[in-house]
Amino acid sequence: MSGQSVRRSTAIAKAGTLSDLRIGAVGLSVLHEGLRLMPGVPDRHNLYVYDEDGALVDRVAPYLAEGLTDHDAVVLVVDPRKRALIDAALGDRAAKVDHIDRDTYYTRPEDALAGYDAQVRRYLRDGARHVRVFGELPLCRTQQESDMWVLYEALLNPAFAQHPVTIVCGLDLREQPPEVVEGSWATHPKSLHEGWAENEHYHRPADVVRAHTSPPRAAAGLTAVDETDERVLRSRLQDEMIAAEVPKDASASMLLAAGEVLDNASHHGGGVRAVRAGRVRDNFVCEISDHGPGLDDPLAGYIPPHPGNGRGSGLWVARQLTERLEMISSDRGLTTRLWV
Repeated sequence: MSGQSVRRSTAIAKAGTLSDLRIGAVGLSVLHEGLRLMPGVPDRHNLYVYDEDGALVDRVAPYLAEGLTDHDAVVLVVDPRKRALIDAALGDRAAKVDHIDRDTYYTRPEDALAGYDAQVRRYLRDGARHVRVFGELPLCRTQQESDMWVLYEALLNPAFAQHPVTIVCGLDLREQPPEVVEGSWATHPKSLHEGWAENEHYHRPADVVRAHTSPPRAAAGLTAVDETDERVLRSRLQDEMIAAEVPKDASASMLLAAGEVLDNASHHGGGVRAVRAGRVRDNFVCEISDHGPGLDDPLAGYIPPHPGNGRGSGLWVARQLTERLEMISSDRGLTTRLWV
């Protein structure tokens, strides 16, 4: 099955049509006439679908106000227009809500996950016992943007599974394309109908991430770096980047990311098998191959490591430092390709 077919089937296999997801499974403004609150919001990651400003304000303002009453850290991630509507409903309490502009905050999933993880940890260090969030994705205008942010929604589930966080994601049917509507149903375990219910369209995060990960880019013309000593490899890589006129910041990031991947190859991959590097169009690429069994985990490097547990931190750091990280498994081992 192609990636596009998997994406399509992810949310509508049980619903039948996109229309079912928009109306039958969700309910639109008619459902908002009687029940205004979000009673008993489940922990973790939930979906609220709406199609008018009144439905947004009537549900979200009480949800945030309840968090303030419970002394939660409360966060609102929407555009300025919606912020003004919700703040007006909250009144003076709006000053106690942390506001994030969705259209400037979201640049790529890796950065958003790292930013939220750090912010939640700060809230907890500062004494909050729980964090309550209402947020929306940026507008997705291309297939690439839709894939990227549906992938991010899937990653939120394992990324925050260990945190005392309640997240309600708003999906405005007036704004987002069908691909994001379908992907939103596939990535939230629970959704709001007359009350909160298990979402039968939910799929495992790994399956969604795999389906929405683009294939490795072509990287023709890389040059083999014929060294096996890690210190010499780093030096040779730096020489290659100087020759390719890679900016200093990008060069420093690549050296650190490559160091993490080289350490992984030594400790988990049976040692380094080959290294290739060079400029590919506007990027500099470093490709590191090992002798290990490969790695068939689409979540690898995306999930913030837990304090005191360094497992997976190398790939996490490498993803944070680079524009793109690709992993290609074969019967010869794992190849990790870094782009800056």
